[in-house]
Amino acid sequence: MEKRIMLFFILIFIFAGGCGMNSEQGNGRENQESLPETRAFKDEFTRGFMKSTEETEEGYYTFESKTKVYTMLFPENGKISMGDYEQIDTSYETLSFAEKIVQENVTYFITINFEETPHAKNTSMFTKQLSIATGYSGEYTPYKLDDKTIYYGEYDDRDSGLYFYNAYIVSNKSDKGIRFVFSGRCTDEPKSCHPSPSVIKDRIKRVTESIKFS
Repeated sequence: MEKRIMLFFILIFIFAGGCGMNSEQGNGRENQESLPETRAFKDEFTRGFMKSTEETEEGYYTFESKTKVYTMLFPENGKISMGDYEQIDTSYETLSFAEKIVQENVTYFITINFEETPHAKNTSMFTKQLSIATGYSGEYTPYKLDDKTIYYGEYDDRDSGLYFYNAYIVSNKSDKGIRFVFSGRCTDEPKSCHPSPSVIKDRIKRVTESIKFS
């Protein structure tokens, strides 16, 4: 578990550094006054992934992958790290973003790895990769939706005030899959504050279940 705690803080450090590379420079072609007053649109790199300036659901916009093969809900105050982003044609994309939810006293970090591969249905291989990368030793629970199946594992570390959630989301109709890692903690006094797993999980499910593969 110490590995997972260390990983969380390393990711936050990397995210902060990567976002520091992305200053708001603008090119004069966009009318800044017409953009939503949200972190997702104030950050130039992040808003390049937003499909529309109109909210899809309250507090969420639609993220469209640069691969053009999947979309998902994206929180209004999320910010994508430019330094962590990588894309290979339409078959691979990795990104990370963080959000601070003041009203819930929660800061979280999410990493997403999309891949289109003939091995996408080999769920044991991809969940094992998730476990190795995050130090998770538990099982994964699957649940099937119309267009995809989600395999997830979660852990609430009371001593550190951290909550972890791993998921592998695989298309039921194609060879596309996403490895999803969530690390969340209370923003203030994390060792004496425990995030509500049910509240956080509802937020995570909103994002993961919104993923649509084309």
